[in-house]
Amino acid sequence: MQGRILGRRASRRVLVHGLVYFGEIFADFMNGDGWEFRYYPDAGLSNYAAILRDLSTCDLVYQLGGRITRGKFLQFARALNKKRIVMHWMGSDVVDDRAAALAGMGDPWVLGEFHHWAESDWMVREVRSLGAACELVPFPSGLIPDTPSPLPEKFSVLVYMPTVERGNLYGLDRILKVARELPDVAFELVGLLDGPIPEAPKNLHIHGRVPNLLNFYRRASVVWRPVRHDGVSWMVLESLGHGRHVLWSYPFPGCIQVTGADDARDQIARLHDLHRKASLPINHEGAQFIACGGYHPRGLRARIHSRLEQILAN
Repeated sequence: MQGRILGRRASRRVLVHGLVYFGEIFADFMNGDGWEFRYYPDAGLSNYAAILRDLSTCDLVYQLGGRITRGKFLQFARALNKKRIVMHWMGSDVVDDRAAALAGMGDPWVLGEFHHWAESDWMVREVRSLGAACELVPFPSGLIPDTPSPLPEKFSVLVYMPTVERGNLYGLDRILKVARELPDVAFELVGLLDGPIPEAPKNLHIHGRVPNLLNFYRRASVVWRPVRHDGVSWMVLESLGHGRHVLWSYPFPGCIQVTGADDARDQIARLHDLHRKASLPINHEGAQFIACGGYHPRGLRARIHSRLEQILAN
């Protein structure tokens, strides 16, 4: 369970359940100003005993990660007659539920009674295609810095992939291809929970799950997100906040859109050449967008608090 209570005594209690990495940070960031967010992961029967205690008394349930069927947690929520449930869709969850939607397996209670939120325009459309009404509510990262950090002396590219099994979704083939074609560029891969990666090139350095990517952002010049499907990635937002040059499969302010390995290779080679000439600046456009646009974490925090107040009032 995560979350500390800040400021005055909390009068509105929110039970957060779902994705581990996001849930812990989100609950901690959202606490305070009269709110208490408590996070519980899926962690066996002993954890469900604790969940049930708070589930029975919480004012609102906040599910991180979407689904159109009921799992154990939602069965408990249904049994306790919880009526205020927010489901925040994050990215690959839409891909995972497409087959269930085509098979007509969607649960009417989940589809019709929840407040379904998604963090981008394209995610909203995709969730609606699964049969749920959905609204746009960006998801805040509390790890975005207030100011960008200087670019490092050594040029490197930061990439992410959690599992070889889902390598196609996260663009492992693209990462390997570009790393082999740019042997003079260091690639740092973070987040790998299982492996190994077969025939990884020597310039691809592999790291496991990292609780906080701060030092990796500071050591990177470029952050590349070669995914074939995504939500609004925290990695993208945090990288922009640090002033890093971000390559992403989607068009997004402050980012360079790349549609495949060849595009990414050319852009990385271009940025590397600027670095060698000592003429690579920080990504001022990206940092400015985060500071002044609609994805600043404090603004998103206030927006979610306000939207939850509306749900509780109704």
